[in-house]
Amino acid sequence: MKKWVIECMLLFTAFGAWAAEGDAAEYNRAGDPHNFNVFMEESGYCWFEDPRVIVNDGKLIIGAVQGNGSGAAHVGVYNLDANKPLGTALLQDNFKRDDHNSPVFYVRPDNRILSVYAKHHQEPVFYSRLSEPNNPLKWGEEMTYDTQARATYANLYEMKNEGKLYNFFRGIEFNPTFVTSTDGGKTWGEETHFIASELNGTHRPYCRYAGNETDTVYISFTDGHPRVVGNSLYYAEFRNGKFWKADGTLIKDLKKDGPLRPSEAELVYKGTGETKQRVKGAPDTSVPDGAWTSSMVTDKNGFPHIGYSVHKTNEDHRYRIASWDGKQWHDREVAYAGSALYDRESSYTGLITLDPLDPNEWKNLAANPEYATIKAELKNSLPTVNAPWSKYTNNKTNLFFCEENEGCPEMRC
Repeated sequence: MKKWVIECMLLFTAFGAWAAEGDAAEYNRAGDPHNFNVFMEESGYCWFEDPRVIVNDGKLIIGAVQGNGSGAAHVGVYNLDANKPLGTALLQDNFKRDDHNSPVFYVRPDNRILSVYAKHHQEPVFYSRLSEPNNPLKWGEEMTYDTQARATYANLYEMKNEGKLYNFFRGIEFNPTFVTSTDGGKTWGEETHFIASELNGTHRPYCRYAGNETDTVYISFTDGHPRVVGNSLYYAEFRNGKFWKADGTLIKDLKKDGPLRPSEAELVYKGTGETKQRVKGAPDTSVPDGAWTSSMVTDKNGFPHIGYSVHKTNEDHRYRIASWDGKQWHDREVAYAGSALYDRESSYTGLITLDPLDPNEWKNLAANPEYATIKAELKNSLPTVNAPWSKYTNNKTNLFFCEENEGCPEMRC
């Protein structure tokens, strides 16, 4: 297996292994000279659910769905101090081999961990369990919560000022929806339609969330799936039951005025808005220049940063970052993202993930003096507007992301 050189600018992550259709995916872990730590084997999760990995009491706790066998939903526990896995706990067997079904977590004040999980738009129900205190390998009886519509994508965020835990998910009318709990996830209230699609037909806005755990949840979202919509990318903040812009301007009151519509939120990236229908048997291509949100974090000032991808063609995806500086948004292209992972899901890339401790990590390159010239090169190539291709770029590699054995330039980060 080739070694990927990914230093300096951003963290990239990919789920799973893939091969040509009909081929079995093979991976010789013993023969791969990487230095990765393997936290869980034969497992995966989806990036539209959070927090799917947490650190608590010196342990890394990961929720995932088995990619083979029965497709079990389970929890993996890794001891960070001892640098070794402690084992896995089964949440539900035969949970479908679908990464969208992965569990998410919330650490309660009593140091029990709440896990919430649902099947991928197959049932009008959420499942949950509570761990024993300080023991994420021991879980209590499974609980269920019925929903109005088939549900998927759990996202748990606490609002301490309200005394509530929120679960944001896809539910009502295939749209972002939430329920709240005042007892740490033992019981849940009524569903609230959170964001409403404005497109004709059935469309599903995709959301990424971040929260300050006190009074605000930050949202980046699209018009729909990029396979059928030339998505724009939107932003809003939710606190005290109201939607706000990044500068603190009130948008609307949820209870009084109803769910947020994309046209009411802040426009971060403008797509074509074109829609198309999937044709059975035809090649699957996404709408050109459509966005898909991938990662969102806030910096030390509480300012949001959004990492997302744009589909040009199946062979050409781009990564972009939109950052709020307290006065305005700076949206720029930062890297060539390669080709689609496979044609059937032509908007899938390896993803872009922002460092939650420093969303502008590309400014903080390795401290070693030998990287000084690379730092200068990167600084020149990453302005606050569209970044030009570096002189080292070809169709497959560039300064930021290249494959060691396929003609990487001598100077690279």
